[in-house]
Amino acid sequence: MKYIFFGILVALFLIGTRAVASETTQCFEFAWTHTNDGGLGLTRGQAVALCNGASNAIEVAQCYARAWAHPNNGGLGLTAGQAVELCNRATNAIEVTQCYARAWAHTADGGLGLTAGQAVDLCNSSAAK
Repeated sequence: MKYIFFGILVALFLIGTRAVASETTQCFEFAWTHTNDGGLGLTRGQAVALCNGASNAIEVAQCYARAWAHPNNGGLGLTAGQAVELCNRATNAIEVTQCYARAWAHTADGGLGLTAGQAVDLCNSSAAK
């Protein structure tokens, strides 16, 4: 009986691991695919950093796309490196990018007045919730 219970636990662990690996690999494939082919066009290293441990490939990719896009196009205008750091493991792209926008905004505009790097540091922890 205890071997059956142990076997079930191992099977559940492996199924959970595959689900995370699947999201991680889907995220990587999309992030590394060239923009002409519908991807984000990141370097291999950036794609690995962005997608490492991703549990929701779509949210990570949407977060990155908004964070990296030019402000005139509705984005935050972050560098690729800052966008990767902000969005790694994001589970809610809107929450993460709104956190950054508020943290970086000037205090006269209702923001926190943080530097871009400080805003990334503050808000990337909300990505893992």
